[in-house]
Amino acid sequence: MEFIPRHPQPFTFQQAISFDPEVSADEIGRLQNSISHLRRTQEELQEYAEDPDVAQAIKENNQTLASQDERIFMLRLALTQRGASNATSAHYDLSPEPKPESRHAGFTSDNGLEPLETPLPGVNSGLGPSNSTRDNGQESGVHL
Repeated sequence: MEFIPRHPQPFTFQQAISFDPEVSADEIGRLQNSISHLRRTQEELQEYAEDPDVAQAIKENNQTLASQDERIFMLRLALTQRGASNATSAHYDLSPEPKPESRHAGFTSDNGLEPLETPLPGVNSGLGPSNSTRDNGQESGVHL
């Protein structure tokens, strides 16, 4: 199979086929992260698109996005050629954007959980030795 890219790429399709699958998967993840950030930047730049320099940056960023999208396609296709039947699965899709605002300033969580406002009853909220003891007088719990 032959694939001819429309955008300049740092490797050929034949080279991509020879890559270790783990390397290809890592590169796909890196590119997806880059695309996510660049799309967010593009949205922010739209506000200033009347400025010729910003308009040029938007145009260049669009070319970069197209090139990176194509590179992901090449890597997925190469993985499929190597026999990785799940190369086009959702595993390689972009993950959803995290919610921009949280109740806890500066805290972000990929799992959707937020810290408790108050500690649970009976839980040592401070660092160091726990004040809780068992009935026989021995300390219990994890000490950090």
